[in-house]
Amino acid sequence: MKKHIVFSLACFVLVGCFSAYAQTSLNSILSDDVAEELLKNGKIEYSSYMKEYTPKLFLNKAQLGEKTASYWEESGKTQKPVFYFEGIYLTKKAVATEKGKDMEEITKNVRALSTLAGVEYYSNTRKKMRILYEESYAVNNPEERKRIEDPVNEEPNGQVIYSEQKDSTFGKFLYKYTYFQRDNELLIRITNVDNLTFAGIKIIKPENMMTSILLYDLGDYYLTYTLIKVDVISVSIIENKMTKSFQARAEAMFSWLLTVFDKIDEKNLKGLE
Repeated sequence: MKKHIVFSLACFVLVGCFSAYAQTSLNSILSDDVAEELLKNGKIEYSSYMKEYTPKLFLNKAQLGEKTASYWEESGKTQKPVFYFEGIYLTKKAVATEKGKDMEEITKNVRALSTLAGVEYYSNTRKKMRILYEESYAVNNPEERKRIEDPVNEEPNGQVIYSEQKDSTFGKFLYKYTYFQRDNELLIRITNVDNLTFAGIKIIKPENMMTSILLYDLGDYYLTYTLIKVDVISVSIIENKMTKSFQARAEAMFSWLLTVFDKIDEKNLKGLE
């Protein structure tokens, strides 16, 4: 009986130490209140349409944090976005590793843009799962747009990949993916190259839908930050649908990242056998 008590106490102490370690890891790159809420709920999300909004969750203490928040401004735009989506997510690893150990695998997998085909999101309108990207593949350049193999073996820092994607809202258009890597951080910037249309109406001009995704390998957790900024024309009959569509896009992208994390977890678990 005493052995069980001692074992239970030891487990309690280990869990407490682990939680304290996770808290410390998050506090190194997040504000204290954001870190506390994230450990409690696993995710934090905000969205804003036709209102003033200042991003409040980004990893400003991370090396690539400032680049994440300043994507829109760096492009030279003077007008402010109409729509904002901001989300931060904490995903526990199946096997804790050295901080940054999984970055090579993460970087390789998120450049395999063909794997986005078939990714799903939950449609609140239809109350069921729907496919976001029906097609997704890399192309050689914006002019010829010839399909190529996923360029996953090139130097990732500063790499640009053009991808033709057919999604359930805007149809088939070209997107530009740019990657930046620093130690245990990876930043993905995504922007539309073409005009995006809905119901035959051009509602988003080129480079007016910008997504920043920052992945952070904490060792025991994966931390994912997403920021979407969009300048979309105001059409009252589609405003609600557009807002839901942008939110669904963020959720679908995170679902895709979860498949990447699962793949790496599976590989790490096999390494323990």
